[in-house]
Amino acid sequence: MNAHSHVGREVEELCSIIRRTGKVGEDGHVTVTFGQLFETYVTISNKVVGILLRARKHGLVHFEGEMLWQGKDDDVVITLLQ
Repeated sequence: MNAHSHVGREVEELCSIIRRTGKVGEDGHVTVTFGQLFETYVTISNKVVGILLRARKHGLVHFEGEMLWQGKDDDVVITLLQ
């Protein structure tokens, strides 16, 4: 397994978790707070922030700020764009 395909699977899994745990907004996009996502995802991987940053770089999610911190950013909304 090469690193690129592993990253792709992690990002896909993250998007899947957002779809399952988030809420659909009026615009049709699914959103979840970082706190909710972290609570769900931490049992799967401790790399959730890095995966979120990669997903944003690929245009799959949107959130405000450069970095997310557990506790401080628990109310930041993460929007699934695809």
